[in-house]
Formats: sequence, C-alpha cells, structure tokens
Amino acid sequence: MKIPCSNCNQRLEIPEELARQTIECPACKVKLTVPSLATPTAAPTPGSASQKTLATAPLKKAKGKKGKSRLPIIAAAGLACILIMGVVTFSLSGSSQTYKWEMRGDTFYLEVNSGGSFILAPPDGAPPVFGKWKTGGNNGELIICTGKARGTNEKITVSYDMNTLELVEFRIEGKNLPIRLLGSPSLKKTNHTIDTR
Repeated sequence: MKIPCSNCNQRLEIPEELARQTIECPACKVKLTVPSLATPTAAPTPGSASQKTLATAPLKKAKGKKGKSRLPIIAAAGLACILIMGVVTFSLSGSSQTYKWEMRGDTFYLEVNSGGSFILAPPDGAPPVFGKWKTGGNNGELIICTGKARGTNEKITVSYDMNTLELVEFRIEGKNLPIRLLGSPSLKKTNHTIDTR
C-alpha cells in the first residue's frame, strides 16, 4: 500500500504486513504509524463529517524524486550563503578587529581591516608588518594575511580560522613554523591599539 508521510508528504510504499506498526520515513526520518488496511464500510451519507473531511483535506503530491531528500543540498547551500554573507558583511562594515595571541611567551597583535589590509605587531619592538588579507580554505573559512615587515623584504604569512580563531599557519620567508610545536595558539579579540610608528 502507498501512504504519504505526515511530515514531508513523501509517498511511501509500505508492505501490508507493517499495518499498525511505527516506521521511520526514509526521506525526513520522522516516525509515523502505518494505518490499518482499509475495510469495506458503508458509504457515508451526504453532508456527513467524514465526507466533509475527505473533501477539505486532499492528499498532497510528493515533491522531487521518489525516495530522495533535498534537505542536505538545502542545508549545504544555506551554510555557504551564511559564510559568504559573513565575509561580505565584514568587508563592507567599514570597521576593523584586533586580535592577540601568545607564542613561545611572546605576544603578537593583529589588526584586520575591512578594506582588505592588515597590520601585524610582532613582540620586542620589531617593525610592524603591513599587507593584504584574503579568504581561503575549502569553504572560505580561513583569513590569510600576507605582507612584509617595514624596512625589510621579509615576507610573512599569518593564517587563522575565522570561526574558531585558531592560528593555522605562521610563515616567515618560506619557513613554515609548525603550529603544533608552538602550542596551537588561538587568537583572542582585544581593544589594543597597534603603534605603527
């Protein structure tokens, strides 16, 4: 027999021996009770409640391909939209955010500006690093800052996960410092003002 799912209206082909048992819809995973097999009954009289119910509650047709759920596709598309909107909102907000992290007992400060630029203040009065940032990673979850220290040609790259704020990469002139050995530092938001003099 065929019955519609009470949650997603997917038409389900159910063996008759499962009548009056609880099953799980393969499309939306909701539990539903299989109705008992129809038995011949007298036709309802005109204007009776059962006839009105049948007239006002037609069954909806199932959407999409039989047995397939579009929920995972919709969820993935929604997540991608949220990530893209977050990056666009941040880049258009006209603001900046400053972070700090500890690495081998030293404190680093990173100011990421909405216009696509950044400033990194290394410890011990070392010259600040200026450059541009971009997004990267499989889902655009990484912020990758690449620039040069003032007065030098030394290229520095700092990458972090914008969702977890974990430091993912710290590279100086091609030398990638193993983040694991540095204690896997995480960035923390701060109100610190970076001195660019």
